[in-house]
Amino acid sequence: MRISTVLSLAGLVTAAPVPEAEAPKFGIAPAGQGFFGAGQIRTLWNQGDHSNLGCLTNTGLWTTNESQCGTFVSKELTTGYSVKTFQLFTSAGPCSIYGAKFYCDKNATPFLFGLWPWPNSIPGVDSLRAGQYGLMATFGSNPPLKEEGPQEIHFVTYKETGKYVWLTWAPLRGGPILTPVPIE
Repeated sequence: MRISTVLSLAGLVTAAPVPEAEAPKFGIAPAGQGFFGAGQIRTLWNQGDHSNLGCLTNTGLWTTNESQCGTFVSKELTTGYSVKTFQLFTSAGPCSIYGAKFYCDKNATPFLFGLWPWPNSIPGVDSLRAGQYGLMATFGSNPPLKEEGPQEIHFVTYKETGKYVWLTWAPLRGGPILTPVPIE
């Protein structure tokens, strides 16, 4: 076993051991608990078994390389809307939509995201939406091949080939107070 990360939870420093040979398993947040605090954005196939097809990086690119998954912080907004709305942030900056492209960058203006209502997405899971759009893909392989590296993700045009995905939330333990601490 190796120590992969040291995390500070409310001022307490703890070590998070991860077995070498075993890939991390992420629990997708059930409906009503998604996009709150700190988490990863996971890409779930919109059909069949709703397979977990990777995650988004800190810059908002789709990857199947688990070591490149970003950490997102969701800031819930009180806007008076009947639907939950929130903004997303990473170490690269706020997340936004440009045209149909999802991205996170220090120069981005935070976008007001919401949740896609079921029955149009995955039963029992909160899925990200922006206005009337939510289903995503790339113009490359869907999902991206590891050897291709992370790919830009955008709302589907239905011209893409492969699997389309919904963006879902896998909470990181510790919620919004979870912060990385350098390992010395």
